[in-house]
Amino acid sequence: MIGTETRLMSGNRLVSGRAFQSGALLTLLAIASSAHAQDRVIGLLSLPEVFGSGVCATFEPEPVALHPSPKGGTPTAFIRVDRNWSFAPHGGCEGLKVSVHEGAQRHELPTLEFDYEMPGAIVLEQRDRWFKVRLASGSGWLEASPADRFMPLSELFEEFVGVTAITKSFNGRLVAAPGRPAEASGPLVSTLQPARVIEIRNVFGQSWVHVEVLNHSICSAAEHGPPDVVGTGWMPLHAADGEPTIWFSSRGC
Repeated sequence: MIGTETRLMSGNRLVSGRAFQSGALLTLLAIASSAHAQDRVIGLLSLPEVFGSGVCATFEPEPVALHPSPKGGTPTAFIRVDRNWSFAPHGGCEGLKVSVHEGAQRHELPTLEFDYEMPGAIVLEQRDRWFKVRLASGSGWLEASPADRFMPLSELFEEFVGVTAITKSFNGRLVAAPGRPAEASGPLVSTLQPARVIEIRNVFGQSWVHVEVLNHSICSAAEHGPPDVVGTGWMPLHAADGEPTIWFSSRGC
């Protein structure tokens, strides 16, 4: 069976896709994973309309409309600033509060940091400039403005190379190639173990990440020396619940 393989990242550069020969196992993996593809975290979206351009940066808030589908029409909810930054007389700021307004109800917008104290909406799917983002319950679509910036996982891993680690969503063995079943002899990794992302590939709709597992973080290099690679292999980029199996520290060390 002939399929397609897309290489998303190799080292610090993007590379193109190519055809390859595959077996029935990859087809089964694709069928099993396709039903959950819309729920996978694929990146983060900055929303300066409600979060500003930086911590304590003054800005004029604008509501962000949410829709049930990427077709526009009447919004079903809005992301709004409930309370803007307040500034202390002797410096510092606090108090920015952002919520999703759906009729008379308000819910916190789930976010993750893409930089120091800079939250971004969690993106589950993209269609051109339309993004499906995670909500407190379910999801909604928004049309990104020219000021919004989408950061796919591959870009985030490149930007924060050296401060990535295995998440609690994965605890198992790496495999020799994307799509292969785990082997008892494969390198065993555990939660919070430091790892360096080498490459991301999409195989029949499922993303796999090639990692180098490290014996310690680069953050402890001053004490323990440069980290050594103790294992190399592939692992699914997403767990069954759609959460990434590897993540980065937005605040560095």
